Amino acid sequence: MSRTLYSELRTIYETTEADPHTFRITIKLKDLVDGGILRAAVDKTMERYPYFRVRMIADGDEIRFGENPAPVPVLNTHERITLGSGQTEGHLLAFCYSWNRLYIDVFHGLTDGGGIYPLIRTLFFYYLSDLYGKEFSAEGIRLSGDSVAPAEWEDPAERPLPERRRIAVPKWNKPAFQMADVVPLTDDCAVYNLRIPEEEFMRFNISNDGSPATIVALLLARTIDALYPDADRPPVIAICVNQRKALHAPLAHQSLVGDVRLPYQRRMRDLPFSAQATCFRGMVTLQSDEDMVQNEIGDYQDLMFRLAGMKTHGERRKCCVERMETISRSLTATVSYVGKANFGDVEPFIQEFEVLPSTALPSTHVPLTVEMSALHGYFFLNFMQYFKGEDIFMTFIRQLRENGIDYDVLNVAEARWPMMELPF
Repeated sequence: MSRTLYSELRTIYETTEADPHTFRITIKLKDLVDGGILRAAVDKTMERYPYFRVRMIADGDEIRFGENPAPVPVLNTHERITLGSGQTEGHLLAFCYSWNRLYIDVFHGLTDGGGIYPLIRTLFFYYLSDLYGKEFSAEGIRLSGDSVAPAEWEDPAERPLPERRRIAVPKWNKPAFQMADVVPLTDDCAVYNLRIPEEEFMRFNISNDGSPATIVALLLARTIDALYPDADRPPVIAICVNQRKALHAPLAHQSLVGDVRLPYQRRMRDLPFSAQATCFRGMVTLQSDEDMVQNEIGDYQDLMFRLAGMKTHGERRKCCVERMETISRSLTATVSYVGKANFGDVEPFIQEFEVLPSTALPSTHVPLTVEMSALHGYFFLNFMQYFKGEDIFMTFIRQLRENGIDYDVLNVAEARWPMMELPF
């Protein structure tokens, strides 16, 4: 089924060879991946998600998603692949595997973490049920044969919005401290993978009036401030925000990610840690309320109107890339947390969980990102940096130790996410 695009266009036109706007989810399983069982589980899973079985089509100056009858790829490789290409038969989603690791490669113009998690729950239900011959609970899992609600298809960003209201606290849009001013940026991304016990970390969060993402953002801001105390601009940490709640669209599959921006002002330094956490928590509350998110969606609608008036794909791409470059000057680093995985009975079969987005690239975003996931009793933190040296990471670790937060460093690796081929 062909469908016209709306909110997806912003990401599509931001996509470049330098920044493919993709992400790779890497899942280390308890046992080796069985390719045959995985193939059958993917086929069964994709029956439930027709809006992900698509290819991108450029028809003159219009871009749309069209139905893709080819099977969604299942590839026995851990190497970087190219979505939207012949390698994936045009699909914008692919499943790869090697030994006991499963890789889910996704184009961010197709969906985001909040949109892909339900699919992963379905996949694990089918795959692990067949692999172990075991009956897992299907509660809360979307299954093949279910009816697909219109709310899963519809783009909430396209709806008419209420009249814009004056917002209590505008987002930070002044210049922020830039890592590029103090360290040379690189084309390669180093990833430090951390694991923190969930129960202990949640106790620490609650005792400091914080949430997992705000506490990690604060620890990251304190890290940067400790290393560069004489900087004339504050470190500003962006936390990604799932816009579905404010848009009353919990089932929407589109990429619906906004942000809140948390400046670590110099006058915060002398406050106790818990008071600093309260400051950050307050900023998050004010910036993520319904009016703020709807105003942000209104800005997207203004952008869509501007793009519709442009004649070529090149003009639209230039507009979107320049917009992201402007935004990036107001940010130092990003923290992204989808929320608890809630994979149910299958979580004991998952040993590690890693999410790596390409959008940490310094070309259009910020060169320092922490991606967070939570499942099977742990928080997994993927600390991504586009610069050499371990000063930032080791100082962040020191922040954990000084605050009594237990952790393990699982591994250090070079990031691999998929590339993206556009049809224009």
